Amino acid sequence: MPRVSLKPLDERLAVGKTTLTSRELREELGISPAAASNLLARWRRAGLVDQVARGRYAIRQIGLLGTRASSEDVALAVAALVDGRAHRIAFHSALDFHGLLTRPVRTVQIASPHRFTSTEVSGRPLKVVLERADTVGIGTEDAGFGARVSNLERALLDAAARPDLVGGYVPLAEALAGSDADPARLRDLAEELSAGPALRRIGSLADRLELTRLAGKLEPLTPPEWDLDLDPGLRGSSGGFRDGRWHIRWPVDPHAVAEEIAQ
Repeated sequence: MPRVSLKPLDERLAVGKTTLTSRELREELGISPAAASNLLARWRRAGLVDQVARGRYAIRQIGLLGTRASSEDVALAVAALVDGRAHRIAFHSALDFHGLLTRPVRTVQIASPHRFTSTEVSGRPLKVVLERADTVGIGTEDAGFGARVSNLERALLDAAARPDLVGGYVPLAEALAGSDADPARLRDLAEELSAGPALRRIGSLADRLELTRLAGKLEPLTPPEWDLDLDPGLRGSSGGFRDGRWHIRWPVDPHAVAEEIAQ
């Protein structure tokens, strides 16, 4: 590939930019849509860019050449998609980012106050969870390439608030068991986000599963006045267990959960 054809990529990488659109390429090089499409196709075949949405591409870093951005670095693909708009890699994808899941994750989940027309990102299904602009950035950290991701404590609180988005109470329990979450940070973040119900689910899991780092170290934000389901998707399940301290209804006995996540 002639060196001149790489100039748009080189110039962006030199200033730390990792995205490119087909429109930008047409305007910079003064070429037709067909010529831009052909050039981008050549770059894709060479492993230099990865298409993350229609007309939008992530520029590969030298160390990532030869592998897909979607499998090696979700942050690269998400950064190219959001293009600076408020967001965070969240829920299932955040737990996966922090290495807390034992099962592979294909769908990319992000939280954002913005709607995106794309249903895929870098060839993977995309799920956008709408969230207010004033809370979407709370409890986040740099994921690389300009993308943001829920920090460990926010990822756990999000999963406890919406078990349906992470596969239910078992992945949540697995994530808690494999994490080194800080109890004080969890409580402070729960208070900032008004996430009392999520903290109650985490507290009940930590106590009943005897998770060393968290068991006995959390308190409800306010005294519970009603019962919550550990997994709202299994509301009304019979043969479970009620945690009187946290007012949490379990769909099964805690010992069964402990045995499942220990396997």
